[in-house]
Amino acid sequence: MKPADGFRSSTTVPDAVDADVLVVGYGPVGQTLAALLGASGHRVVVCERRVGRYETPRAGHFDHEIMRVFQSLGIADDVRRIAEPARVYEFLDPDGSVLSRLPREGAAPSGWDASYHFYQPELEDALDTAVRGAATVDVRFGAEMVDLRQATDHVAVTLADGEVVTARYVVGADGANSRVRTLCGVATEDLGFRGDWLVVDVRPRPGAPVLDIPDTGQVLDPARPNHMGRVAQRYFRWEFMLVEDDDPTEMVKPERVWELLGPWIGPQEGELIRQTVYRFRSVVADTFRHRSVLLAGDAAHVMPPFLGQGMSSGIRDAATLGWTLDLVLTGAADPKLLDLYTLSRRPQVIDYIEESVRVGTVVCETDPVRAARRREEMRSATELPAPFEPPVGAGFRDGQPLAGHLAVQPLLRTGGGRTERSDDVLGRGFTLFSVVEPDAATTAAVTDLERAIGLRFVVVGAEGVQEEGETLSDWLKESGVVAVLVRPDFYVFGTAAGLSEVVGLLASLRVSLSLA
Repeated sequence: MKPADGFRSSTTVPDAVDADVLVVGYGPVGQTLAALLGASGHRVVVCERRVGRYETPRAGHFDHEIMRVFQSLGIADDVRRIAEPARVYEFLDPDGSVLSRLPREGAAPSGWDASYHFYQPELEDALDTAVRGAATVDVRFGAEMVDLRQATDHVAVTLADGEVVTARYVVGADGANSRVRTLCGVATEDLGFRGDWLVVDVRPRPGAPVLDIPDTGQVLDPARPNHMGRVAQRYFRWEFMLVEDDDPTEMVKPERVWELLGPWIGPQEGELIRQTVYRFRSVVADTFRHRSVLLAGDAAHVMPPFLGQGMSSGIRDAATLGWTLDLVLTGAADPKLLDLYTLSRRPQVIDYIEESVRVGTVVCETDPVRAARRREEMRSATELPAPFEPPVGAGFRDGQPLAGHLAVQPLLRTGGGRTERSDDVLGRGFTLFSVVEPDAATTAAVTDLERAIGLRFVVVGAEGVQEEGETLSDWLKESGVVAVLVRPDFYVFGTAAGLSEVVGLLASLRVSLSLA
């Protein structure tokens, strides 16, 4: 979102600091935030303690909402080339037969495939391209943060070589063992899940037989629960739960790994990329903001991988920070707007953690009797669960239809006759979609917020803005509303059942954002 006319640029205050925002950590979450802030013209310094990017995979899944974030950064086509749609999530018997199949086919609300698998170094290449395209972002490798001090109007970060970097705000995207979180004294809450798993990534050798394994398969085997799946077109992942008497140091030895992989692939057909033991946990920070320091990604929350939502939740953090920091840095909103970050993100993250734990409890059952009962319950189920997409916790008009939930992205036919996703037509920022023409009062309220925050207003069905299909119009009709106001992170702020309610909707947005 570009600064609106009449507001001071973030590059002018305070002059003495080195950056508007200093991001600690250059994984996908730090990359996404740096790219978003850089695209809005803010000065960003990224400090990464490693001397280069981490070149082995960790995360392997993201969903349609995250693809929409990548779309906003202009890298969706690059990501599509390296990511593979994940069509099916299967729960399997110990013998490999299917107990339950959860389809992920068809377009999701965000206008993309529901789920994708990817190889993380390739995704980070695409994100790095977006970051490098922003002239105001300075990425520093081998820059380890050892201390930070918060003053009234800035944060001073000390690096291992003694250099001090100052910024108006610091974002810790430095992982589960976050030094930023530790230095700020932010406590964490353990939500109760813990399990050690061997994670193995394999690259099939040229000419190897095609592997017949599902996109994602959870094997409910009480003797050793395990998972298999495609990481992308060219990579595969297996995960094996450590059970009683397993020695982690023995489990990662190649001979033991190949023994476990034996039913699917051997060393003649595949190459080990990585084998390591992870401790899956469920942890959330008590707050995601400590004065001028904010936490994102694993620094703020850690969840078991059974929904594949760990990295996705971190990128949601970045998307929310991107627009809230932008409004504060440009002077459009009071800094107290940043309190919304924890209130919005933390409840949703906890929902994802608790659902991941619920699924993990089923997967990790080692009691043969209970495991058999759960498999039978799954086999006999007649209804598939709805996609798990919890709302955000705050930053919306409570009690209104759709408020707090993810918005759809319609296809629009532009005046030139082209059909494009709405974000590509409209750009980033707050968007008010309406299926009715505005009156004078609505036009005045819209104009005021256009100046203040760059609000985009679209009357769908008016000349030049026609919807291709009925994704948006059906969504509004089913909810009994004629207008929807969408946040820059794609969540609904509020709706209007009639034209007379739109002015009040926009007024409540001004209050919610603490506009200056």
